[in-house]
Amino acid sequence: MKKRYAAGLALALVGILSGCGQTAADNTMHLAPVELSEEQEELIWLTGTSTTANTFFLYEFSGNHTDANGMEIHHYIWKDSQWTPYKGRDGLVSGMYQMDLNGQPGKIALRRDGESTATLSIEGHYPSDEWSHLKGEPGGVSDQTEGRFATISTMEGPIDDLAVGVETPILIRVFHKEDTIWPVSVEAFNDPENSEAVQKSVYAEVYTVIFIQE
Repeated sequence: MKKRYAAGLALALVGILSGCGQTAADNTMHLAPVELSEEQEELIWLTGTSTTANTFFLYEFSGNHTDANGMEIHHYIWKDSQWTPYKGRDGLVSGMYQMDLNGQPGKIALRRDGESTATLSIEGHYPSDEWSHLKGEPGGVSDQTEGRFATISTMEGPIDDLAVGVETPILIRVFHKEDTIWPVSVEAFNDPENSEAVQKSVYAEVYTVIFIQE
């Protein structure tokens, strides 16, 4: 039995999201990055601190008549030439189960405090009105990254019919080994061998989402 995580921290999104209205196959999920206007960015308040552009990343999810009843967020680091779960057997950092995913949309927010190398805060807002909150510590970062710049990338577009059980990367962060800044995409999670940014990095990490039926 997986451990259930729920916390009472609220993420005030000030009514900026609405339903998607897509027509996708049944028993799938809709997962989409939310593009915020400058006015909306100014209104967002996360864990008691206002946020600015390029520090706040927001996703919305909803079920397409799905049988899935759970969602997990996993954390991986690039180690020994492969993505390795960070902390624990499977890298699970947040999970919520026994939910109705066909109701109101849920939300996932990732925020960094300050520079691109700062620790990430992650919050989940579930259709059940429950919340989870965690800090994503960059466990593999060492003195090698002192003064280095980290590139952050998220999903560029929506997935309207994400199959249940398919793990999907939503944020990647790469610390550069040299002065050259290598462009990076979340697709490097599935194809790291062809990502120059990952291969030449001092440290890289990925956060993923998987919707499950248990």
